[in-house]
Amino acid sequence: MRAWSKWAGILSLSLALTSLAPAVGAAAPAGTAELTLTKIGGYDTEAGLDNAGAEIVTYDPESQSVYLINGATRAIEIVDISGLQSGIPDQVLNVEDEQKISIVAYSPEDQPNLFGDVTSVVVHPTLDLIAAAVPNSTKTDNGSVVFFTKSGEYLGHQTVGALPDMITVTPDGTKFLVANEGEPNDDYTIDPHGSVSIIEIKGTDGALTFDVSTAVFTDESIVIDGNVRYASLLTGYVENPTHEQYAADFEPEYIVVTEDSKKAYVVLQESNAIAVLDLEKNAFTHVHGLGYKNYLQEGNTFDPSNRDGGIHLNHYPVLGTYMPDGMSLKTINGKTYLFTANEGDSRDYGKGKIDEIRFGDVDLTDGNVVKLDAAYYEGTTQAELDAWDVAALQAEDKLGRLYVMNTVSGAVYTDPATGVTYYNGLFMYGARSFSIWDVDKLGTKDQLVFDSKDDFERIIAQELPELFNTNHKENSFDNRSDDKGPEPEYVALGEVDGELYAFIGLERQSAIVVYNVTNPESPAYVTFVNMRDVEREGEGDLGPEGMHFIPAADSPTGKPLLLTGNEVSGTLAIFEIAVTDKLPHFEVDAVENEETYTISENNGIVALTVNSGVSGWTTFAANVTAVLGHDGMETVVFKHSHNGEQLGISAIRGDFDSAPLAASAQFNVRAGDVVEVYIVDALTTDPEQQPIVLQ
Repeated sequence: MRAWSKWAGILSLSLALTSLAPAVGAAAPAGTAELTLTKIGGYDTEAGLDNAGAEIVTYDPESQSVYLINGATRAIEIVDISGLQSGIPDQVLNVEDEQKISIVAYSPEDQPNLFGDVTSVVVHPTLDLIAAAVPNSTKTDNGSVVFFTKSGEYLGHQTVGALPDMITVTPDGTKFLVANEGEPNDDYTIDPHGSVSIIEIKGTDGALTFDVSTAVFTDESIVIDGNVRYASLLTGYVENPTHEQYAADFEPEYIVVTEDSKKAYVVLQESNAIAVLDLEKNAFTHVHGLGYKNYLQEGNTFDPSNRDGGIHLNHYPVLGTYMPDGMSLKTINGKTYLFTANEGDSRDYGKGKIDEIRFGDVDLTDGNVVKLDAAYYEGTTQAELDAWDVAALQAEDKLGRLYVMNTVSGAVYTDPATGVTYYNGLFMYGARSFSIWDVDKLGTKDQLVFDSKDDFERIIAQELPELFNTNHKENSFDNRSDDKGPEPEYVALGEVDGELYAFIGLERQSAIVVYNVTNPESPAYVTFVNMRDVEREGEGDLGPEGMHFIPAADSPTGKPLLLTGNEVSGTLAIFEIAVTDKLPHFEVDAVENEETYTISENNGIVALTVNSGVSGWTTFAANVTAVLGHDGMETVVFKHSHNGEQLGISAIRGDFDSAPLAASAQFNVRAGDVVEVYIVDALTTDPEQQPIVLQ
């Protein structure tokens, strides 16, 4: 509970207020705008649209070179950025042919199909060494890690698990870690185990050896908690899966490593889980389910339809399945946190093996097919769920177009005897957000520290409404709302001017959202960066797949940079990051008084609506806290209206950033009146001087 140190004095004014509330179609968080991102450089692989020309990117500070994966040519391309100049936009970079390393060209003569693709690359922090994850041409066969010098000289390869999809190196430089996704073949007759290969690096430059071991999930000592999704399309519903069955179902996607190099955390995206890997024993110890996001809770709204005629962010009895893709890790004030981009991913392996269905296609003839169970909807009562008309939700402008899961362990399962699928909840793919998790509390109800809730869709609705939930290669309106919305793909962390920031890439929207996460318990939205050409379809930087932050000390411009590998446009984009004058920002929280008024938000402004039966002189109060301070005095405004017509105003002048303060005002009201509360820099009767809203 906050302690309010003093009351601000009250000054009643009679002023005509105009343009106090921002003109936004949906209320979005106010960005602090403390950073600006300017694209100063770019490189086009010329792979063409939607050919995976630039996916994963990484950086070598010693040579000031970017290494990027070109999926179209199955190559690593080395982009020299040492000549970049600060502050000059859109500098064009080029790569000579000798700086393009063809992976398939190095397949052994007796195994010409061994190197079938390239999915990830990493630069060793101290050695003249890069390593690439390389799947087999037959994706269910074991893949390889292929080694080169930083200049592209081939050094050799090591065998790892099936479908190596991501590679990283431990901070101490002693091990490469490879996420072997282990996807099944198209007809689901072969389903390799997902795993992580650990490659220990021994020796020095010129005399390196590599020892490979593989951590698997079949060991029955691994603790797998009850929230872990088992969704095998091969076995169907299994009440208590064995470790062997889990091992076939798990598909490791992404790996992060603690700063002491003793532990790794592995995303099992389709299983909505995080696995814990002990790097001293090279073995998994735990698998923790991430739970579900209840879209009936405050702040959790979304647009579920691409045929509802507009932007409609509402609450529905839907559960978002976090299912992260890219992830980062950071220890802050002695506590370690995971930062996840909650993309979501379905499975479709051919021959009718698919784990998603449009809700409108669910056959409700059997009245027991959909029985929403409050056991899965934390914070919602069974009576509240029962009040929903499930059949009405199948309309196209409601949930009818939304893809939901048709298998979620016991929550959604198919009866093997009848073939009927039963839904105890409506689970959608992804959470359209980024989240922060406390690693010490994984597997408990307190594991989630922060979630951005519906920020992303609200920000897009404000910043680029004409391309709300667009697709990456098309400039279209609202056509991804029924899928995964803006589709957060990756989160990169970077320190700028002593503050820690999260840069989240929105794959479908082709945009970047930035948050200040210096305090992971209370992040602040900073800014939105659009990467697409809004005038010319298919132009710009589309589909950010991988990102990499370069601190100022390692940057050729002397300022922090953000790299994005854009899979759909086949381009590398380089953004220079600058600190701007931080804009003042305050939080205004209405004091609850359930007997007198109800509290809501209107375009980000707190609104207090007078209850039925209430009339006469009534007190309205709000607590004000500075997020980023404002030089000098501020003014808290209470505006009294009836049926949209302003009746009165009260303004409280004070130094609200010196300490948390409370403000109040009295009005003679009747039922249905609305009192709006906001904070501005100053009020004046001069019509030429409009106040600046500070919240």
